[in-house]
Amino acid sequence: MRKSTFTILLALAIATLASPVYSADGNQWNKWGVEPYASSIKEACRQVPVAIGGFTMPPEVKDYFVQTIKTTCLKGGKEVWLTPNMVLKQMWSGGPRPHVMDERTVAELPVLKSPDGRPYRKGSVAETVKAFAWAAIHEGKTYIVYLPLVCFNWSWALGPDSFPPPSAPQVLAKAPVEKCATVEYTVKPGDEVRFAVLAQKRLPSSPCWQLCDGKTCSAPPTPCDSCDWVGPKSVIPDELEPVHTGKYLATEAHQSLRFPLQITSSYAVLCVSRGDLGESDSWVVPPSIWDGGNATLIKVPYGGQIWPVWGTYDP
Repeated sequence: MRKSTFTILLALAIATLASPVYSADGNQWNKWGVEPYASSIKEACRQVPVAIGGFTMPPEVKDYFVQTIKTTCLKGGKEVWLTPNMVLKQMWSGGPRPHVMDERTVAELPVLKSPDGRPYRKGSVAETVKAFAWAAIHEGKTYIVYLPLVCFNWSWALGPDSFPPPSAPQVLAKAPVEKCATVEYTVKPGDEVRFAVLAQKRLPSSPCWQLCDGKTCSAPPTPCDSCDWVGPKSVIPDELEPVHTGKYLATEAHQSLRFPLQITSSYAVLCVSRGDLGESDSWVVPPSIWDGGNATLIKVPYGGQIWPVWGTYDP
């Protein structure tokens, strides 16, 4: 992104944010700060690649926001207010299972009294949420990313279609779409799933990192300090160690883990434990199965085998 383009987009943010899209429909966002995505702005800024990567924006828009917000996040974007009935296309929720929520409408939370105790007329005063905001225009649409300061739940919305174009139109340059590698597998709801990447060094930071438990997608849980990888390591080169690990309980049958493409030169390990069986079963995805990075989707099991050994689960 050229400096001139950034300057124009920053100016656009000021004008655009004055006219957000409003709607009375959608799910109400009315429990501000109950499930924060981060505990501080510093932590929220560290999550920028994952948070933006989880949104359903065009890839080039994601790339622009990741690069721009990473360098300006701690200083803050433009300060704005998220007012009642404003529609957010998507919003991250925190808690034990961080996930993206679709179509959230900022609720109208009434303020009943003034600071000195005088009652306000019903419906005349409402609370608002302060947020930092960044804006960009791509293919005639204005995209706005918000960081609400009450909970740090990264969000985004579209600006109004009537927004006037700049005097010297600038379009986000087409950025190469980062290729990701995905492992899909089927378990039984309630199964404990452990996963690991065994390599010589850690994989890079990337929007590719994602766990989908059914249709609920989030950043993969990490790390799993109590996990035992003795079994899988017995068939993997000795010099490789688990550099990324995680553990979770599946709530749906169909699962997928998405990694940066560098996983294709490393080993991915899955382990499943079910109920009171007192045993677990593992599967190793070696580098050879990715065909030098030409394959980007691996469905486990493959090769005519059954996995887990006590039988697959097909709802």
